Amino acid sequence: MGFRFRLTFHHMTSGFFCFEEESKTFSLNEGIELTLVARDADILSKASRFHLEAHGFPDEDTARAEGERLRLRLRVLNSLLGLGITVPIIDTTSASVSAAIKEKVLRETGGVALDSIVGLGVFPDDDNYFEYVLAGTANVHPSDPSYLFRALAQVWLIEMHFDERTEDALEILGRATTETSLRAKFLLTYLATERMVDRAARGDAAKALIKEFQERVRSVGLDKREADSLCGSLAHLNEQSFGSALTALADRIVDPQEICGKPLRKFLSECLSVRNTIAHNAALGPETNLQELSDGLRHFVMTLIWTANCIPSVSIDVPASAISIPENGLSIRVR
Repeated sequence: MGFRFRLTFHHMTSGFFCFEEESKTFSLNEGIELTLVARDADILSKASRFHLEAHGFPDEDTARAEGERLRLRLRVLNSLLGLGITVPIIDTTSASVSAAIKEKVLRETGGVALDSIVGLGVFPDDDNYFEYVLAGTANVHPSDPSYLFRALAQVWLIEMHFDERTEDALEILGRATTETSLRAKFLLTYLATERMVDRAARGDAAKALIKEFQERVRSVGLDKREADSLCGSLAHLNEQSFGSALTALADRIVDPQEICGKPLRKFLSECLSVRNTIAHNAALGPETNLQELSDGLRHFVMTLIWTANCIPSVSIDVPASAISIPENGLSIRVR
């Protein structure tokens, strides 16, 4: 028995794939055929969630390797062409079928019900294997949206005149709130943090040593371009690193003492570690909660903005969110 893979992804809006079929197959090089399938609608033109599936691989490892190859190329084309799709880079189980139901389905139909995977899933190349795809629309909104206007009333008379770096940080945070990718949201919020943290100049002795290094670079006969590059890199050392500046700032802050239930210094250290992990293309552990880190870091940046611009404290009550499901908003499809 061979194997197949499925790679799920979604688009911001429906209608990107204007095909009036439930699925459509395309040929690639090396004899591979990809089938595009609508997951949350009966036809592709009305769907916003999809999977790409390919068959006929001799073993599970080959199927997974080809699925990873597809995932990487989709991500590259998304950035190159601005497609607006979201391709999961971490595979998670979005829905599980109970053992009792799986046994009942197998006994009555001979079919094998699979758990739904967000990302890349690999399973036997047999049409008896299938998944139940739950699709629908749920609207999440504030239970009392008038809180925005109560908040506006509280800040209306407060004078706010921001400098350039504060304006930059606000703009970056605003963009982060609209991001659907948790990694992009976190990285944008981290960038806003960098914009608000001052880096202190190093002492005279350290600066003198850096200058000595630059002079030595100029004196050893390196190509001018390479010498200029090295001297420029050394010049950046005249200020402390961002990590050191962030840690020093955390030690000076009295309020808040904790973010997300963690001491401030520990929370910021975790954010720094996660940012470095992403920057060096290492895998994030399953315990990393990017949404929580982004929310906490956003709160921290707003605290810096409030303090740097001497804005008086305000207290804003945010109501709990409400969820509504429109009529006929949920469906289950066999895929």
